[in-house]
Amino acid sequence: MNAASADLLLHGACSIVSWWEGAPEGADALAIADGRVVGLGLAAELRQRFSCAREHDVQGALLVPGFVDAHTHPVFATGRAEEFDWRAQGVDYLEIARRGGGILSSVRAVRECAEETLQPIVREHLQRMLRHGTTTFEGKSGYGLTTESELKSLRVMHQAAEELGMTLSSTFLGAHMVPAEFKEAPEDYLEILCQEMLPAVQEQGLATSADVFIEEGAFTLEMGRRYLERAKELGFALRIHADQFHALGGVELGVELGASSVDHLEELSDAGLEALALSGKTFAGLLPSMPHFLRMTTDAPARRMLQAGVPYFVATDFNPGSSYTPSLSEAAHFARVRLRMTAEEALHGVTLGAAASLGLEAQKGHLRPGADADVLALDLPDHFHFGYGFGENPVTTVWLGGQAVSL
Repeated sequence: MNAASADLLLHGACSIVSWWEGAPEGADALAIADGRVVGLGLAAELRQRFSCAREHDVQGALLVPGFVDAHTHPVFATGRAEEFDWRAQGVDYLEIARRGGGILSSVRAVRECAEETLQPIVREHLQRMLRHGTTTFEGKSGYGLTTESELKSLRVMHQAAEELGMTLSSTFLGAHMVPAEFKEAPEDYLEILCQEMLPAVQEQGLATSADVFIEEGAFTLEMGRRYLERAKELGFALRIHADQFHALGGVELGVELGASSVDHLEELSDAGLEALALSGKTFAGLLPSMPHFLRMTTDAPARRMLQAGVPYFVATDFNPGSSYTPSLSEAAHFARVRLRMTAEEALHGVTLGAAASLGLEAQKGHLRPGADADVLALDLPDHFHFGYGFGENPVTTVWLGGQAVSL
């Protein structure tokens, strides 16, 4: 029997996290062909099954699926480092917004930035994510808050992701905050969102999901309902920022409307937890580096959610104001410390769990035969070390569709 052709054999792994129950015990090698995993097992066995054009010895690295970051805000023009000092002086998130900082300061910067200037900035943000192992991501707009600026944000994100070969699941977050010019007439802005912005994004095919920030100082529950119902009517999947600082009913609304995820949940109520548990379909988006960054003392009740069988993911919430990190390894560290997750739970949250929340679980987030060959080599001796250390990047090599990426 002739051996099948393969493009690449990765071998010499200390172990492989594949999320495949059928993986042979002690598997140390992957065979890749046409951008997909075609074999997983012992190197000697795979060499018998496949004629490999190239081989690469990963020299004892831990092989894992490419990370999937299911909650990011990468389209910003400038950082907000000064606000970090304000927080050190005791100024909270909502007070910073009232001072003219926060989300609205990022909005001003994006509006003023020409598209040809913004695109390379966003590309560098995505490059930072890729260096830390993120190969697939959910990226949100939300720092434009006009039709023109939101469409610009989505376009540059698509272009930057395509240039780097990353897989993008795009989300329209025009309902991030009511812009300053509509401070006294928020319902007028909501009307523009529903009747102008959402249809424009849908017509141009720039986003598959729509998101809203339901919170004091942002969108009320009633406004969120109207926006989400309109988005659902137009065919968008739904994602919600909910229960970050106050439990206003956003989680229950998300479950009612069949949202793909409700994210943050630091102030998740018992009613919200019950709704998620009964749903079993709406994912809990856990963003543990955010409360660390904001010096919060509350965290999402992850252990209670996991015990209740709530599907979940772990994400960075990468943004300039409340979680300035592109590293899912760092997010996993905080998941293990603040959310009391095991290494396996954290690793699942940044791979298969995240992919499933985006509807990409058929090809992303695992290394079963047939999966896209997005693979990471981590300088770790076993999976228990994932999220154990912090302040350093364990990613040594990234393969996108079986092709090594220059980092």
